[in-house]
Amino acid sequence: MLHLFNRHHRTLEELESIREDRTKGVRHILVVSGIIFLALVAFLGSMLVVPPMLTLEALRLEQERAELMLRRAKAEEAEARSRYMWMMDPEYFEQLARDRANMAKDGEKVIRRPSPEELRRAKEKTKD
Repeated sequence: MLHLFNRHHRTLEELESIREDRTKGVRHILVVSGIIFLALVAFLGSMLVVPPMLTLEALRLEQERAELMLRRAKAEEAEARSRYMWMMDPEYFEQLARDRANMAKDGEKVIRRPSPEELRRAKEKTKD
């Protein structure tokens, strides 16, 4: 029974040292857990944010290509409309037929510009 009373009681310094060792371990675990948690949050956040951003960029590029194609189509339409308007003009067809057939209306004088080949032959004749 004597040994129960002779028990060694820890001093205040020993108790503080033990408590400090325990809190160092817990603090270290908390820091490592916090870093792992932040890394996990960053990874999951990037998985949720990056794919939509890439999709958005792809859609923007597709929109630019579509707008370019639309501008080209509008320019082609304007050119075709212009040609169509000329073709609907009866005077255009009359002028075209007369030019191709080398014909003139009564009382009309036709002034025809010679082709480069005709000009060359005419120059050769004048030299002789």
